[in-house]
Amino acid sequence: MPAAQLADGSRFVGCASASAVTIRSMSPSRSTIQGEQIDLSTWALELQEERERVAEVNERRAASRGFLVFATDPERAPDEEGYRKVYATEARTAGEATAKIRPLAEGRRLRTYLATGVYKDELADAQWVP
Repeated sequence: MPAAQLADGSRFVGCASASAVTIRSMSPSRSTIQGEQIDLSTWALELQEERERVAEVNERRAASRGFLVFATDPERAPDEEGYRKVYATEARTAGEATAKIRPLAEGRRLRTYLATGVYKDELADAQWVP
């Protein structure tokens, strides 16, 4: 993980992955003054609390994610009106999202993507399915 030393002596550790929640100060003790001895047990406790917080946030996020489901009609030409319909829903997995949409899009081919991916701009025009 990349780390940066700040002017106040604290270190910021960050990650650009999808699982990163936020960038937090990871200084050995937020209450120590520069030049004092680091209390390693306090620092270890702070790190454990931070890990637990991140795990909770990630668990909540994974419990329900936004998906876009593209339903295309194989009997129509791609440039024809009504060829593609876009649905938006929340589900734990892509399979669950597809299962929600299948009854609404009989006879259509379904493709499911996370709403935060390449197709996130389609979300504004998608039909919401609870």
